[in-house]
Amino acid sequence: MTDRLKVDKALKLIAKLSIDKSSQVLSKMIKSGARIDLENVCVVDITEATEKVIGQSDQEVVGAFIDLVGDAPFKFLFYVNVADSLVLTDLILKREIGMTKIFDVYAQSAVQEMGNILSSAISNVFSSDFQISMAPTPPTVINDYASTVFTEYIMSVAVDKNEILIIESVFNIVATNIGCRMFILPVGESEKILSYVASTM
Repeated sequence: MTDRLKVDKALKLIAKLSIDKSSQVLSKMIKSGARIDLENVCVVDITEATEKVIGQSDQEVVGAFIDLVGDAPFKFLFYVNVADSLVLTDLILKREIGMTKIFDVYAQSAVQEMGNILSSAISNVFSSDFQISMAPTPPTVINDYASTVFTEYIMSVAVDKNEILIIESVFNIVATNIGCRMFILPVGESEKILSYVASTM
């Protein structure tokens, strides 16, 4: 197996472990059965990913930008469409679904909290499973079209990177399916760390 394939496999394993941890945390938070299912995990060319996201440019989303800092720095993006962000708000506030009708400060906080949960799970996988120091920075929440959110996410580092990890998931929470997308973009020396992770698998 080539080094690139090993790194891709390591990224996908980290994604799987992270989603499992996120499901556990989310279940405890909302005091209800919550399962985050991986629909698709793939490592693709950034140009290809950008074209795919721009094809959904008419979709208004709410996203959380987070930097994962430490031995293996990454840029992390989580987003859901606006309607699903309202459902997330009701779930996190433990109230009847449908009560939140407009995107407001509470909905923004709900997306921020989900970003915290997911990015912390990734950091914990690196720390507990591979003894690699990592921690998330506080999320920055943005509400815009999907293409604008994604373009802003990759703008600062896309010139140095060719590939990006895309995680497409569905939150199965009390019979409510919330589709979301996550992107993980290695920066700095993180490729070397991923090669180390791949060698330990």
